[in-house]
Amino acid sequence: MRQRDGAGLHLRGHILLSPRFPARSRPEYPVPVSLPVAADAGAMVAERSGAPGDGAVRILEERSALLDGRRLRYLIGGSGDPLVLCHGFLGSAENFETWFAALAQRRTLMIPDLPGCGASPALSGVHSADALAEAIAPLLDELGIHRFDLGGLCLGASVALALARRRPPAVGRLILHTPLLAPEVVRRRFHLQVAVMTAPGVFPAVHWLSRRRVVSDLYKRLLVEGPDVDRHAAEVNFVNQMRAHPRATREWLRDGLRRHDMEFVAARTEPTLMIAAAADRIADVHRLRRLAASCPQVQLAVVDDAGHGWTQQYVERQLAVLGAFLDGRPLPVFVDGVAA
Repeated sequence: MRQRDGAGLHLRGHILLSPRFPARSRPEYPVPVSLPVAADAGAMVAERSGAPGDGAVRILEERSALLDGRRLRYLIGGSGDPLVLCHGFLGSAENFETWFAALAQRRTLMIPDLPGCGASPALSGVHSADALAEAIAPLLDELGIHRFDLGGLCLGASVALALARRRPPAVGRLILHTPLLAPEVVRRRFHLQVAVMTAPGVFPAVHWLSRRRVVSDLYKRLLVEGPDVDRHAAEVNFVNQMRAHPRATREWLRDGLRRHDMEFVAARTEPTLMIAAAADRIADVHRLRRLAASCPQVQLAVVDDAGHGWTQQYVERQLAVLGAFLDGRPLPVFVDGVAA
């Protein structure tokens, strides 16, 4: 039996809600339940600002599906063909908050909280990329989404690829942001960090420390994201980190670094876009360049002067690339941070 319910989202002082659902933002893609203009703010989710330089408020509707007794929270909204997005490690659908406004003009977005993250409870079994893809697949059937574009962020790219493997004819354009396509794509020092931190005798202490904001921020600044990270994004990410199920995230992380997806990406005939920062501390961009150079259907956008953490400038460049890719236009060439 499958049911839906709605619930508002409050992230510790950051209220990601809107009192109205503008008619222009309602999804045009047919789904079983219509998306009416709502007076109840509890089911509406909005980003704190629109696309960089755009003051318009774009919102998605927050929903919850009960699939075979398991609750799955997701956001949906926009117009046009469906685009399913899979968030990153320790994340939630709000990982894509800064993309909402621009992408909702081109696609109907469907973004779940993966099991064990955000407001979706953990699975009873192992949290591999395959298991997470299997968990969200029934939601696509429930919503009548049979053909869609697909995207994933970092470890979420492994879930997106696992879903694409399950339904190859259903997936059109593919967006992979900082994809960890194979163990050799992941920098060696990050492999070492994960091996130590997820070791059985060490992980409980690491989990305890990760819930201390000063320790967590220091680790991310020095070893993962770098110093220039948007403060609001850092706050939302920490709240998501506090909500994440420890067993689920440990299993997903260990599985994600062992994936072998390069051959699958190379064999696809539909267009694929990879986005990565030149100074990313997790993904080896040089290896991604070699993959893109050997596959005409794969495009790689490398953003200079950016790292694993998202800044306003990084987001602006991402949106310029994403818009061009989804519209079928040539990717922009950046000159001094401006799309030419």
